[in-house]
Amino acid sequence: MKIQEEKRNSSSQISWENILTSLEDGVIVVDPQGKLSFFNQAAEIITDLSASQILQQPFARLFKRNPWLIDMVKKSQSPQQSSIRGEGDISTQGGRRVPVSLTVSPLRDRYGRSLGSIVLLRDLTHRKEMEEDLKRADRLAMLGTLAAGLAHEIKNPLGGIRGAAQLLRREADRIPAIAQYTDIMIREVDRVNLLIEQLLDLSRPAKLDLAPLNIHELLDDVLLLERQTVQEHKVVVKKHYDPSLPPILGDRARLTQVFLNLVKNALQAMKGQGFLEITTRIETDFHIRSQGRERGKFIWVDIEDDGPGIKDEDLPHIFSPFFTTKNSGTGLGLAICYGIVKEHGGLIRVENREGKGASFKVSLLVAEQK
Repeated sequence: MKIQEEKRNSSSQISWENILTSLEDGVIVVDPQGKLSFFNQAAEIITDLSASQILQQPFARLFKRNPWLIDMVKKSQSPQQSSIRGEGDISTQGGRRVPVSLTVSPLRDRYGRSLGSIVLLRDLTHRKEMEEDLKRADRLAMLGTLAAGLAHEIKNPLGGIRGAAQLLRREADRIPAIAQYTDIMIREVDRVNLLIEQLLDLSRPAKLDLAPLNIHELLDDVLLLERQTVQEHKVVVKKHYDPSLPPILGDRARLTQVFLNLVKNALQAMKGQGFLEITTRIETDFHIRSQGRERGKFIWVDIEDDGPGIKDEDLPHIFSPFFTTKNSGTGLGLAICYGIVKEHGGLIRVENREGKGASFKVSLLVAEQK
């Protein structure tokens, strides 16, 4: 009888551990002494911690970057305390900030004695991304309506102005001052035309010519286009390519536009004599890390510079139309990149490494293998 009872208890324990481990929400159990007694796989992914290395370690020490979470756990162990709910950003061991919703509940036995606390974590990254995407879509819809309405009215007069300036330029070869002014007119008309084209490009859905692509060949072509700038600025390029990467599914011209923009930005940020690192890697469990995304294999391309980095207050706006930290430029480049990557079913992210540089990360779907 005793052996059968032990087997039932063991089976029950294994069953509950399997269930908790399989959940997509993070589950953390803290004992009455404040030490971790359970940490499931989802919690590992959210926090960048390994259960095998942290069990029986003090919760307060492991989460010292998150004093608000420590306070919630302490409060949950107070007598008569019920569950506590909230939302916030968790600072992880890997330096990430992850938006989460959480519920901290007291654990008690049948006699009401404290057994510690249980913390349930849900990664809100995907929800926050969707909310930002909706806001951005609304802004782009209004911008698109405005751009489409103005484009015809503005481009026709601009064409007339440019034509007149070109005719005047031919007649003014003998008068340097007039030639200088007409050159300025033509240059400024071209700049306004470019701005209008960028606005239209931003507001209308991209027509993608999708085909299997070798991402390394595409990146090498981009570096070749920027070779002169790299040499002039004495920038050292470091390539960390995963040779096992399969082809991606993408529009070559559009993705070249994306990576050319990112490389140009990195070179401009460094202002000479820096390191530009490009890393590629495969991601097979991306559906776990970004809930709601299509299951499948993705590749990541990381473009990292060692310039001054990006200020915290600028991060939420970095992909917004017309936002720029440069003295010149339209502020549409990264917004267009964002749209192109989204049209490919991918993601583009930026990590703030102020004082150490910035890292832009692009994920793209692997082409189906036949």
